[in-house]
Amino acid sequence: MCGIVGLYNRHEVGDELVAQLRKMCGAIIHRGPDDEGAFVDRRTGLAMRRLSIIDVEGGHQPICNEDGSVTVVFNGEIYNYRTLRDELLSAGHQFKTLTDTEVIVHAYEQYGLDCVKQFNGIFAFALWDAKLQRLLVARDRMGTKPLYYCNSRNGLAFASEIKALLTLPDISRVLNLEAAAQFFRLGFVPAPHTLFRGVEKLPAGWRLVAEQGQVRTEPFWDLQFEGDSSRLGFGESCEQLRAVLREAVVDQMVSDVPLGAFLSGGVDSTAVVAFMQQATNQKVRTYSIGFEAQHAYHNETPFAEAAARALGTEHQTLIVHPRVTELMPWLVEKLDEPLTDTSFILTYLISELAHRDVKVALSGVGGDELFGGYRRYFAPLMNKSVSWIPSAWRRLAGSSIEGWLHADRGTVRGNLSRYTKAWTRTLHLPLSEQYLGLLSVLSAESVSALLKPYRQSADPGQELVRYFNEAPARSPLDRLAYVDVKGPLSESLLLLTDKMGMAASLEVRVPFLDNRVVDFVSRCPSHYRMRGFTLKRLLKASLKGVVPDFVLTRSKRGFGGPMGAWLKSDLRPLVSQLLDPGRLRQGGLLNPDSVSHILSAHNAGREDYTEAIMALLVFEIWREQFKVVME
Repeated sequence: MCGIVGLYNRHEVGDELVAQLRKMCGAIIHRGPDDEGAFVDRRTGLAMRRLSIIDVEGGHQPICNEDGSVTVVFNGEIYNYRTLRDELLSAGHQFKTLTDTEVIVHAYEQYGLDCVKQFNGIFAFALWDAKLQRLLVARDRMGTKPLYYCNSRNGLAFASEIKALLTLPDISRVLNLEAAAQFFRLGFVPAPHTLFRGVEKLPAGWRLVAEQGQVRTEPFWDLQFEGDSSRLGFGESCEQLRAVLREAVVDQMVSDVPLGAFLSGGVDSTAVVAFMQQATNQKVRTYSIGFEAQHAYHNETPFAEAAARALGTEHQTLIVHPRVTELMPWLVEKLDEPLTDTSFILTYLISELAHRDVKVALSGVGGDELFGGYRRYFAPLMNKSVSWIPSAWRRLAGSSIEGWLHADRGTVRGNLSRYTKAWTRTLHLPLSEQYLGLLSVLSAESVSALLKPYRQSADPGQELVRYFNEAPARSPLDRLAYVDVKGPLSESLLLLTDKMGMAASLEVRVPFLDNRVVDFVSRCPSHYRMRGFTLKRLLKASLKGVVPDFVLTRSKRGFGGPMGAWLKSDLRPLVSQLLDPGRLRQGGLLNPDSVSHILSAHNAGREDYTEAIMALLVFEIWREQFKVVME
């Protein structure tokens, strides 16, 4: 696990280029506190910061082939590197280390640009072919590892984090207004856009190729839901899934340093830990987050500790006291991009806890998207039950019903009411736009009113509607899952998982997103994953006898904190300071009247604007931290 940076076809040469690479590395030292390395070939350079996991002594980067003509810097892990290494040795390649990094070099020699299709892992890497004067940069299939780039008249620059790019004198801090609209609509910015004008992120499953002064980006993989191509019955599918999951977890336990796991007591994290404990004679180290008594709904400590006892792990719990005010600016700086998914705070805290003992932690991230774990997947069924009602009547009925519902994130009933309220507002819309309504932070109209200079007529969330309409899938569930994987999973949840882990110098691995698991699930019929109102049907059935029954039958809880309560207490002074009308007027971007409406409606209990207020708060912290300017 590392941070990588690079420059291609730049004006700088020699010592000047090396100095710039080192400056970029200095901005991401938290990603790799153990080691640093650099390589320069005329106007192209690669560099990295390393967190040593595999072949601790021999894994110094950059790594090159036998004659030094192919050089790579690498962030991540290749889980099938041993198999690939044996194949490449048989083909005549010579290795000088035991690292997975060196496998990339020889796989490129063997397969060319398509070497990326051979790798099962989490990665972002950059490879320089001196003979062809070609640069290859790639990001893993699901987007677990981030990669940003800027291609300008001064050449190409890329890095694991935006802050490294901002050390370059020719990269500006001008706000991308269209991306800001996407952020306030969706809670994240979909690839390839970022909030900095001129800076882009490489989409998940894409590669960038630069040669002869030209730069192109292209996909090398996309999630394909194939319906019933597996041709296995439900029982056989359960057995095979169990075997595939076990294999993925065991392979991701390979490490030359101590490792552990996050454990919430939910289905996904408990499954990962159960397979880990089966694979070792030692007690697995597990970690969870808890809250004080007044935040009982969000407190998963009893479930996590019960699961730990049942599985026999060595468990630690961190009870979170509201220190979010002091943490927020620092964490937002580590994120690079503002997000409304407040689990970034908890992910950092649990990573910080785990880092005291281990360098690697396995997580259950990805299980909800792949196996149908979100309540928004109920929408097609709920729509079917009212499809006989004309659209205009559905709109009227929705407006009437939502007035009876009250959103309260602190109770199960309140959260169900909140979801129902969102659904009733979108009853009259096609499923693609309804999904957008269920996911969104603010409506398109509210975004237009909020951003004073924004004058676009198109919905800033249309990118997700396009994903839905173009999804290589048949069933509504498959289409919804495809959008979740391409959007919120890749560009929000995995982004925060990586960056908050790296902020604590902890590598976080995600076995549910292993190539073998993803490929198997994509071949199963959608009704295996979800039937009626039963979420995660296939996964839960496959885990019987592996995880305790009380885990399989407990109700769904998200990994989040009592943000609504914190906004009214610990964070209230920060909200008042950053969202002060006078300050907003001076900033010239956010409409003070729109912000005041959001705050007053939320405080009066007319609307649950927790996410919107967090969006405003995090965005303003981000603007301040990164000294972002408007053109």
